[in-house]
Amino acid sequence: MCLSVKHLLSAVVLSFLCSSFSYAADLTREISLNIDQGSAPENFFEVGLSLSTFNRSTINAHDDDLDLGTTLIGSYNWHNFFIDFANQAPDSLVFGYTAYAENNWSFDIVFTGPGTGLRKKENQVNFEGIDDRDVNTMLGGRVTGYIGENVVQFTLKQGLTSENSGTIASALIGRNWQVRNLNFHGLFGLSFRDAKLNDYYYGVSEDEAARTNFKPFTGKSTLNFDSSLGVTYPLSESWLFRSEIFVGSEFGYNESPLFNKQKDIYTGISSSISYVF
Repeated sequence: MCLSVKHLLSAVVLSFLCSSFSYAADLTREISLNIDQGSAPENFFEVGLSLSTFNRSTINAHDDDLDLGTTLIGSYNWHNFFIDFANQAPDSLVFGYTAYAENNWSFDIVFTGPGTGLRKKENQVNFEGIDDRDVNTMLGGRVTGYIGENVVQFTLKQGLTSENSGTIASALIGRNWQVRNLNFHGLFGLSFRDAKLNDYYYGVSEDEAARTNFKPFTGKSTLNFDSSLGVTYPLSESWLFRSEIFVGSEFGYNESPLFNKQKDIYTGISSSISYVF
């Protein structure tokens, strides 16, 4: 392989976080790169350009067919503490502590948020009268382990703010296949969001409905799936190409009138070229 495990590990550590569904960087790193189970996490910084397109539900905004963007992702690890960041991810900044790592299993304590909140912007129409939704800080636990050739991960997070103390639970399984310098990987996950969390972000109160043209809406608990199939290819010691396709569901929460486009099943594709430090 023309790219070392260390550099290749760094290059894809948070690539999946920039997709439509967000899971732990360390799991993505391992299944994307066929990393040894005993490998220690690496510090790195990556900058690149990505081109993506998604056909999915949208929150009362005009979406472009193609999105050309800059990716800034990285990870820093120190004495079992870690910080993961990805500018395009729903959880753009994750703080954590690895409390246990032995016998192919690990347990992390994570501090993060479920999304970017909801703000009135120029590209959003008819949002006058709708209250802003703040990013909610969440605290939780994350278990990662190996079962045969598969990697599994279970996460449970609880909101810490009075505005939204909702819960997110997720389960993910993934594996990879190495073909010469090409590394293919697949991911499948289920995510549960409770009614309180969905109502905070997507609900429309009676007061908001009275001030706008939106109908009242009360959020409910949802269970959705997400999946990805991707390939990673090292162009050189420092440059990396990757491409992924995505399929998932958006049942339940996309019934909110705040969505001007509703798709129960979303699809997408993304490609990027990145430089790894």
